[in-house]
Amino acid sequence: MYSSKWSRLDNAAKIFPPNTTKDDTKVFRLSCELYEAVDPGILASALGAALDRFPLYRFIIRRGFFWYYFTPSDLQPLVREEYKVPCAPLYDVNRKNLLFEVTYWKMRINLEAYHALSDGAGALQFFKTIVYHYLLERHGMDETVRLDSSDASDEQKGGDPFDRFYSKGRVPTMPRAPRAYRVRGARFPESRVGIIEGRLSTGALIGKARSCQATISEFLTALLISAIHEGMTSRDEERPVSITVPVDLRKYFGGGSAAARNFFGLINVSHNFRLQGGSFREVLEEVKRSYKSQLRPEKLYERLNLLLAFEHALYIKMVPLAIKVPALKTAARTADRGNSASFSNMGKISMPPAMVPHIRLFGVFYGAKGPHVCLCSFEDNLAISFLSPFVSRDIQRAFFRSLSALGLDIEIVSNLGEG
Repeated sequence: MYSSKWSRLDNAAKIFPPNTTKDDTKVFRLSCELYEAVDPGILASALGAALDRFPLYRFIIRRGFFWYYFTPSDLQPLVREEYKVPCAPLYDVNRKNLLFEVTYWKMRINLEAYHALSDGAGALQFFKTIVYHYLLERHGMDETVRLDSSDASDEQKGGDPFDRFYSKGRVPTMPRAPRAYRVRGARFPESRVGIIEGRLSTGALIGKARSCQATISEFLTALLISAIHEGMTSRDEERPVSITVPVDLRKYFGGGSAAARNFFGLINVSHNFRLQGGSFREVLEEVKRSYKSQLRPEKLYERLNLLLAFEHALYIKMVPLAIKVPALKTAARTADRGNSASFSNMGKISMPPAMVPHIRLFGVFYGAKGPHVCLCSFEDNLAISFLSPFVSRDIQRAFFRSLSALGLDIEIVSNLGEG
């Protein structure tokens, strides 16, 4: 739980510190694009107001004898004009520093956070609170304008939701995922990443997905798998294309609904082109089947309890961190073998009606070792961010070309220039 002195890392966070590198920073970004230039003074005031409600963002990570742990600091965050590449490292075992940054660029406000501190859905609560206080002060709004989640207590926001769902007893073993096709190629120098963002109508995309009897997540996951397949050889088809999908457990387990820390699980959605066919319809049907089978609450709970059982095992607790770290690195490498790319859907983001006219859209993307597609929507504006460390843009072109071929009007924004 949250403590004014120290706090354990939650179950999902423990894997991040030992596996953080300059090429895999475990940092994600949330952004909000307004219809006017950002005032940095007001943004600094808004950040201070948000920190009063989310004290966990003052935490830093320390290395203990048995586990990493959080401890509060008196470090003061600075609001700065954007000054470095997106998703640059925030955590350094040799430095005492906060695990988030707030920056701005022209009409855009950014929050970058280290994944050990929170997941995207949890950080969104903090980010929305920043944007809320910014617009409240910027436009002199009455404080009767409220955020839906603003009444959650510090204990609810700062507590570890995983603790509530562990049950002792026989824990089933999970089958090991087969080794997946891995996307490879020349990488950008200096650990940079290429970002291509497609902006389109939420309603139009929902309509296309529904015409295939699919959700947006199912539809776009199938498009991503098909886009990856375009660059595969016949020999590559011996391995499945497997997409790792983070699942917000708040939607399935009510007890963690107010959590601002990590509360997510992972599923793997895959398709073997040699065994299961190569048409988009065949890919989509397999994706739909996989989502349906893995997103059952009992299945999610089974996976959740398996991870918690590992953490609570006495023989694990008593092992020094120096010995745990190599094991955690090995576990992460093993998991990576079953991953071709990642797909994250933050879903619909809402703000108080009085603030809607001042906001154009929200966006999200994650720093990752491989291709990662993220999306979120605000009103009828949906942003799909495609982040990749690879110089080649073939997968991105195939992905967005498929969307355009459906008749969708897409605005493309990129840090890669033309081409």
